[in-house]
Amino acid sequence: MTVKFTKRVLFVGIPDMAYVCLDGLLAAGVNIVGVMGAKPTHNTYNNFKTFALSRKMNYIEWSDLKDKNFLDYIKSLNADIAVVCSFNYKIPVELLNSVKDGFLNVHPSLLPKYRGGNPYSTVIINNEKETGVTIHFMDEGFDTGDIVAQKKVPISDIETMGTLFNRLNMLGMQMLVSVLEQYEHGALVRYKQPDGEFISGQSLKDEDLFIDYTKSAVEIERFIRALNPFLIASTRFRTNMMKVFMVKVYGGNSKKYKPGTVAKVDKDKFLIATGNGFICPTTVQFGSFFVGNTQDFLRIIAPKEGEVFV
Repeated sequence: MTVKFTKRVLFVGIPDMAYVCLDGLLAAGVNIVGVMGAKPTHNTYNNFKTFALSRKMNYIEWSDLKDKNFLDYIKSLNADIAVVCSFNYKIPVELLNSVKDGFLNVHPSLLPKYRGGNPYSTVIINNEKETGVTIHFMDEGFDTGDIVAQKKVPISDIETMGTLFNRLNMLGMQMLVSVLEQYEHGALVRYKQPDGEFISGQSLKDEDLFIDYTKSAVEIERFIRALNPFLIASTRFRTNMMKVFMVKVYGGNSKKYKPGTVAKVDKDKFLIATGNGFICPTTVQFGSFFVGNTQDFLRIIAPKEGEVFV
């Protein structure tokens, strides 16, 4: 049975999750009375504004989330509830209180684990076997509000940041439609998150993207998948920056080599020593020279045994 949505919903988000969720809510017939994206200085501002306007949405400009005129306008929309689908700004209590029944946030982890930024990469790096999506009410903390819905998904052995990002965004949109359907029929059932210390997500800086060859080959392979394709693992070879998208793991005794050393060069592969085992990059971007596979790197760059990646 199709739900007729009457509740007035304020949408808040930043791409790419915002694209998926906004289109999904519109397709379901949710009554969206306003759309907020990023500040004009953010690199997603123009594209997302164009996206919202192309769907004839009421796009809301802002520069200060505590500005009185802005808050008065939000109150004038008479929204029943707000939904947040990825937002790089802390929402102040003044804004949280400007919408009748508060703000729902779509968070791509199994809260209370992996609160904060970039849980997509962190769960892969940490070798988690499952993750998921949590929809929760927002409070003054980061991802600490009452939970209303949660679903788990397995993490595969070949999972990348990109595949997980896409799966969780689609799941989050579907869950959000379901939660708003429940909301149409009355108050949402909510339960508090447990107290205690829990592992957090980690927003990675540029310096965090470099491969640490002292780690094991298995750990490095996970790290590379966890950054592919949005952040991309980095290394240097012959002073050139190199981006690594995928590697293959090889066993063997690597202890006699300095981590990062080219230990062996064959006609179809080259092995880089790690703290435990070897890796062979299979998809790379080498400086501005080329994007290619192992064979391209061997043919064009011709690494020699004893050379070192750093």
